[in-house]
Amino acid sequence: MDRITKSMIDSFSNSWNLGITDPTLLFEYFVNYCVVNNVYGANNFDLEEITTGKATQGIDGIAIIVNQKLINSTEDIDDLISMNQTISVKFVLIQTKTSEEFKNAEISNLLSYSDIFFSDNNSIFKTPEMQKFIELKNYILEKGDKLKKNPELIFYYVTLGTWTNDENLNGIIESGKNKLRSTNLFSNITFFPCGFSEIQDLYRKTKSKLTATFKFEKRVTMYSISDEEVGYSGVLPFKEFKKIILEESGATKPVFEDNIRDYLGSTIDVNKNISETILSGNINAFSMLNNGITIVASSIRIPGDIATIEDYQIVNGCQTSNVLINNMESAKDIDNLIIPVRIIATKDENLKNEITKATNSQTAIKKEQLEALSTFQKNLEEYYKTFKEPDSLVYERRTGQYRNTDIPKNRIVSISTQIKAMAAMFLDEPSAVSGQYGTVAKRVGNKIFKNTDKLIMYYVSTLALYKIDNLIKNKKIDKQYRRSRYHAMMLFRIVASTEEMPRFNQKKMEKYCQKLLDILLDDKKCEKIFKGIVDFIVSKGSEFDINNRKSFEKKETTSFLKSKKDELLIYLKQIHAL
Repeated sequence: MDRITKSMIDSFSNSWNLGITDPTLLFEYFVNYCVVNNVYGANNFDLEEITTGKATQGIDGIAIIVNQKLINSTEDIDDLISMNQTISVKFVLIQTKTSEEFKNAEISNLLSYSDIFFSDNNSIFKTPEMQKFIELKNYILEKGDKLKKNPELIFYYVTLGTWTNDENLNGIIESGKNKLRSTNLFSNITFFPCGFSEIQDLYRKTKSKLTATFKFEKRVTMYSISDEEVGYSGVLPFKEFKKIILEESGATKPVFEDNIRDYLGSTIDVNKNISETILSGNINAFSMLNNGITIVASSIRIPGDIATIEDYQIVNGCQTSNVLINNMESAKDIDNLIIPVRIIATKDENLKNEITKATNSQTAIKKEQLEALSTFQKNLEEYYKTFKEPDSLVYERRTGQYRNTDIPKNRIVSISTQIKAMAAMFLDEPSAVSGQYGTVAKRVGNKIFKNTDKLIMYYVSTLALYKIDNLIKNKKIDKQYRRSRYHAMMLFRIVASTEEMPRFNQKKMEKYCQKLLDILLDDKKCEKIFKGIVDFIVSKGSEFDINNRKSFEKKETTSFLKSKKDELLIYLKQIHAL
């Protein structure tokens, strides 16, 4: 392996704090991350959810992207259909080899085993990971009437060699693609052979700041304090605006991470109206009827009419942007549709918060939701900073805050991670956290992020998730029981602090949580309790079918495990965990 690629893999491993010693397995994780980041357009996904498992034949990674969302359950698919009525699907299949050449047999294997994966006779795949992907694939294909078009199929075959466009290899690739085309399942099939140069470029892309360059002819300067403090108002045709929201690959850029709401779907009235205006063919009406888009960037440069923005987010316009994306293949002359746009460049975090609140204040967003990205979130970020342990966590209230630091990714807490941890540990809803961020946020968002909440709860919940994830990563808890970790967090709270849980705004909640925190900071005690809880869950597995990976997505499993609290307490005392 060349020194540059090795240094990138080492950087990736340190960044994710993976602790993987097998170089082949580490390279698979590295490639899966780079590829899915490139096709999906974001890096806020779980690496374990895209791996096919040990010894799976021919395929090392799979990502299934539906309506620009990386999905992991049939419920995710149902939610997206409910929101949008129709779905667009991409299947991404990855094969990784550490050899320095492109081999006929290995390329042929990827295509052959992929053909088997999409067939009805795929019992050759035994891993639970592949069973999940097969279930999702079948579920999507059964929803044919909901598909905008047949799914896209994208292959990445990655080695450490150099792709020379060899005719024989191209022949094998074309033959495999033709066989898959004959199934009539796909609207398009693309095969990307990647060598060391291509995979290096993909990794560099994951580390770079979000930028966009576009023509911004029709604009006025709202104010200009300095090169770093300037605001513009104007209009953009969609052909230029999509450079801001879409990658060249068609993936949606991670530009909505700071938006107060996730996309709410095409069925709500405001989005129905936007869609109807777009599809009407009256491209001039859109700019008159739509409030437009507000973009906050760290910098903007405009030599002439060509603008480049860097480190930016769309803080108002998530709904409009997503409706445009969903309709861009069916709307007539959409490239010429005119969109009102405001772009504000500032490095002042307080100003960014004020812009977010101001631009959303006329919508149906509740006040507490606005505060979730302003006062409360800022206070929560500062609270996280009060912890000084070597592996203390940091709270990322702004996307990319810690991009250029040495802090490992598993110690950086995003808003979506925070919501899931709180839902599992303090709302007793571990079965609700498996879905998309937007769906989870709708379920629990109005129950948390209130200014009167005790902040210690938030840190304790994410620290518990960090600790149990580390135990799984370091093989102290078997990886096959990873799906039980959110239930284990709930049970940890129940057994480690046997008092009744106070209300979130009560002063005694601080004392309640401090007891949990003290245990979490005691590595030996924390390990013993979590291992004991998972062992207990496994011992009860026959009563709720632990081998069914969907069991932990059911409310019945949560109720069943909570009902066994007394048994669990006795067990933990027997093994001297409590």
